[in-house]
Amino acid sequence: MPSAFLFDIGNVILPFDFSIPARRLAERSRVSADEVASAIRSRGRALELGQIPSGQFVTEVCDEIGYSEDAQSFRAIYADMFDPNLPLIHFIESLKSRGIPLYLLSNTNELHADFFQSHYPVFSLFDGAIYSHEVGLMKPDPAIFTCTINRLSLKPEETVYVDDLAENCKVGAEHGLQAYCYDRHRHNEFLKVFGE
Repeated sequence: MPSAFLFDIGNVILPFDFSIPARRLAERSRVSADEVASAIRSRGRALELGQIPSGQFVTEVCDEIGYSEDAQSFRAIYADMFDPNLPLIHFIESLKSRGIPLYLLSNTNELHADFFQSHYPVFSLFDGAIYSHEVGLMKPDPAIFTCTINRLSLKPEETVYVDDLAENCKVGAEHGLQAYCYDRHRHNEFLKVFGE
């Protein structure tokens, strides 16, 4: 058994559908869901890199789309796009029960991180996390993998890294991690490799 597991979040622990908040925000705005998505996407990278504060992001998007409600409601709707991957969560709980250290590495932002940490108890099981908006780096930038390994004191060759994107797994493997490209629709194949 590996000495630690390092998990991505989006489409691994928490599948997501951005069209859901885009539609809900459009219902309260003067523009279409596609235009809402465009307004958010144009600022998304800066938000995930921590280059703009979440308050500024919310204000700018609300102004651009003509959002009719308050900032708090925007935040709640924007963040609510996740659907927990229960089979993987059960696997994570099993790892925790055996005392295996658990870590997170995610391209995310403050609004999403606050939401999933407060809504999904599984995140209380992790021993550490590297979030893009906190370190100013994003996968697949090799620097975020170096940062993760150093800050979390990982032994790469003994750490399983689980991500849904092949490019991220490639860079993780180049840093010595046991990278596994995860497909939630083929969870049983993951279990065949790492068991329960």
